[in-house]
Amino acid sequence: MAFNIYYYESSVDCNFCKKRFTTYKVRPNRFKIIEEQTDFMPIYEGLNPLLYEVAVCPHCGYAYHKSMTRTYGPFMLLIDELYIKELQKPINICKERTIDDAIASYKLAYLVSRASMEEPLLMGNFALKIAWLYRLKNEVKSEMHYLYSARDFYSKSFASNQEGEERIQYLYAEISLRIGDIAEAKKGFSRLISNRNVSNKYRKLTSKRWENYKYDEHTLRSNESTGEIIN
Repeated sequence: MAFNIYYYESSVDCNFCKKRFTTYKVRPNRFKIIEEQTDFMPIYEGLNPLLYEVAVCPHCGYAYHKSMTRTYGPFMLLIDELYIKELQKPINICKERTIDDAIASYKLAYLVSRASMEEPLLMGNFALKIAWLYRLKNEVKSEMHYLYSARDFYSKSFASNQEGEERIQYLYAEISLRIGDIAEAKKGFSRLISNRNVSNKYRKLTSKRWENYKYDEHTLRSNESTGEIIN
């Protein structure tokens, strides 16, 4: 077999059917993050490893992501009943993937996680990544649908002000801004800025994001009032 300079084959033992298969992963030297958008979506130079994060068994259709935790015992019985038996036909997306293939893989992981009653945080992360993939395709309606879903899951995940929870609260406010719920975004950002227990990292990130939003809105209104059109 010829050496593939772009991908390597990762060997996977399926948690459900126990059969072994290989699936592509992007070689580390074939991508580099050059930018991160305000909801933490990474922009890559080269290939996009996000497309290959979910392994989908070509034998039974079980979809697995490394963040899943309910992958054993009684949870597998739920997955069998609520996911495997409902699956019409397994798909084989173990080689090079399109964005549509990646969307399919995450939607399958989403369904598996829903069947096994994974935590809202994990479900929110899946929904957000599906939104990112639709953003890459410029499919705004689908992106918005999954941003709404992500926000709903994140709203159920609020707990303490630890680093991970600060990220969730920030994402809740940021997604609110992106879907046009400005009042909720303002409340979310204000909570982060005013809370003395929030780290400097997230207080600065939040302040910068809100100030940039207000500046952009002011500029847009000024241009509209003067009739100026910027191409």
